[in-house]
Amino acid sequence: MSEFLVTQSEKFLKEIQHKPVIAESIEDFDSFIEIYSYLKFNLLKLRKIRNKMEVRGFTAPYSSLKRYGKGNSANSGDIIPDDVYDQSRHAQYFHIKATNKKNILDQVKSAIASHKIAVGHLEEYAQITCKKCGQTYKRNTIETILKYDENQQYDDEYTETEYECVCDCGSSEFMFESNNTGLRRLELIKYLPLGGEYLLKRSQLTNYSLEAYRKMIKVMRQEKRGRVKSVTVIAKIKDEKTGKWTSKKVNIDYADESNYELELRKRYGNNVRIEMLQFHHKKPSLINDKYVQNALAIAYLQYSENIVNKEIDNIIPRSISNMDRINTYNQLTEEARKDASHLAREAEERIELEEELKYIKLKKVNLINKDHTLDRGLQEDLHKLAEIKKHFYIETPNILMLWDIFRYYLSTSENRRNSYAGPFPNLRPSLDSNQLKVFDNVFSKDVVKLLQENGENIDVINNMKEAIQYKNDIEVKQKNLHLKSQQAIYGAIALNKKSDISLSHAAELLYVDKDQVADEKAALEKIEKPSTNKAKKFLEMINR
Repeated sequence: MSEFLVTQSEKFLKEIQHKPVIAESIEDFDSFIEIYSYLKFNLLKLRKIRNKMEVRGFTAPYSSLKRYGKGNSANSGDIIPDDVYDQSRHAQYFHIKATNKKNILDQVKSAIASHKIAVGHLEEYAQITCKKCGQTYKRNTIETILKYDENQQYDDEYTETEYECVCDCGSSEFMFESNNTGLRRLELIKYLPLGGEYLLKRSQLTNYSLEAYRKMIKVMRQEKRGRVKSVTVIAKIKDEKTGKWTSKKVNIDYADESNYELELRKRYGNNVRIEMLQFHHKKPSLINDKYVQNALAIAYLQYSENIVNKEIDNIIPRSISNMDRINTYNQLTEEARKDASHLAREAEERIELEEELKYIKLKKVNLINKDHTLDRGLQEDLHKLAEIKKHFYIETPNILMLWDIFRYYLSTSENRRNSYAGPFPNLRPSLDSNQLKVFDNVFSKDVVKLLQENGENIDVINNMKEAIQYKNDIEVKQKNLHLKSQQAIYGAIALNKKSDISLSHAAELLYVDKDQVADEKAALEKIEKPSTNKAKKFLEMINR
């Protein structure tokens, strides 16, 4: 049964891999719901497959493997050599099977993470309205209009799910609008490893992209300061019937109960003596799921790489003293490579011949001397060329991802992030001082300019960390005073207050109306600096 599950899952993942999702082509309700339902039902099926695998022990497939004679040296004299050989072959066979189980579960989890990201972007993008009753569906309520036979869905996860779109009022006619808050990036979806092939995509990265990938993963793994998750208590407990004292080991959730003695007395009565406490800490990451981290890094890398590829040939000449010399070098090097591949028979011979032909060709144009040393000016230009490429290919995806996360924190409330993460699954709803360090570095101006020239609504922001902290302070005041404005408006105010960005530009960056931002800022200033004694007393009462 497990082998069938592995085979069918591999087939299902292959089908997903061979069906690209081009979400930026969405124009109306039909094109949106076609892509959305496909991804949503895939996600439901993948979760069911994962649950089946976990029930059948795919999470620890090697635990059941035992080699013949291991740990039983006393009976080793009775082992027949042929039996040892057969047992070794069997162990190898079962080890391969166990590896297949581990790998397919890994792919399924990766596919789930990618589908969650894709669905999050689509839900941020669309707003669906029923034409009959005017009911509006957005974000995670959009899925409620998909009506399907749940028995079919859960009987066979590998068949296509039939569905229809129906409002609560019974109408099947909907109106589609795009949400212009900017918290979505449909172009990323086609780069996600939706079929769980993140290892394959990672293996295809260039050296620059691989370095960028590591940098992005490091950002997403930025840990919160260690905090207590649970406590193990070892205590002596007196049995009321026998009068004997016995030791007990009890786990207590720190979030639920910090008074361990009181909790123990509730469970076991008054005769309890604590002998030892052991605290268990956890350090949650900025994005607390390695599969989500991998999927986001790969998608942002490939998306950004396309932007840099289009512009890098225009960027390089601005910093190179003699571009003709570089072009000549590249042309002659390529000619030497092609000539060597045609003339040489073996790999070693080809490498030696390529070097010799390269030397001869470069010597003719005085770009190399008799000691095989390149011209100094050429060396400097080649070094600059490598640094320029490294800078843009590494910094562009990292800056773009950080910018999106930064805007997401400014445009959403902690309550919303707790209940719905959208395009960033498993994102921490709140950040401590350690995690906020990822926003310490100021974006490179040349990379930001490149992104702006390619249609990105982005800018260099000083004090990003302080802007997020101030936005959180405003959110606390909003709760206490029951203010109802959009979170993105408060984000624009924080951006203006803690950086050198104008109020109107801050509103543009977060896709909100600048007049509303100005009005809300004026109201907040009155709250923060009350002018009358009555206002001061009122605020003191509110903040108690």
